[in-house]
Amino acid sequence: MVLKDFSLHLLDLAQNSLRAGATLISFFLNEQVRENLLVIEIKDNGKGMTRDELRKVVDPFFTTRTTRKVGLGVSLFAAAAQRCGGKLTISSTPDLGTRLTASFQLNHWDKPPLGDMASTLITLIAGNPEVDLVYRHQRGTAEYLFDTRGIKKQLKDVPICNPTVLTFLEEEIRTGLAQIENL
Repeated sequence: MVLKDFSLHLLDLAQNSLRAGATLISFFLNEQVRENLLVIEIKDNGKGMTRDELRKVVDPFFTTRTTRKVGLGVSLFAAAAQRCGGKLTISSTPDLGTRLTASFQLNHWDKPPLGDMASTLITLIAGNPEVDLVYRHQRGTAEYLFDTRGIKKQLKDVPICNPTVLTFLEEEIRTGLAQIENL
């Protein structure tokens, strides 16, 4: 099984964070064009992992879930990084959270496309309105930042998962990402 783009990887890895009880999930995509490097960082404030869990987390046959016997998300992400001349590192502290950092050669022929980040973020917001998401995408000196914490403060009495709000947010994300792609 291969996930076809990075947005699907992020969606899958965010599910791990949600199962770990995270209330804040941050994504940082840093396209370092001059260095021919894409660095993706996913950080959460979930329950974290023990040293033993951390050693096993890239094994596709290890999972803490009881609903199935395999956990492919992290191992697939690690394999994608390795295929593209990069690597995956994971740090985690029980009760504080987990940080995954993966690097990829930007011009590697096996590097998946970014995919539909706007739909991924909207899906996460719609299904988990109580969780805060931060998405930061940098390409060279251009940067796009999306943070639900500020949006929720502005909305006051309207839930962030309101269909009208979600439609507006999706368009805002698409516009913001298009601006850094065109630089």
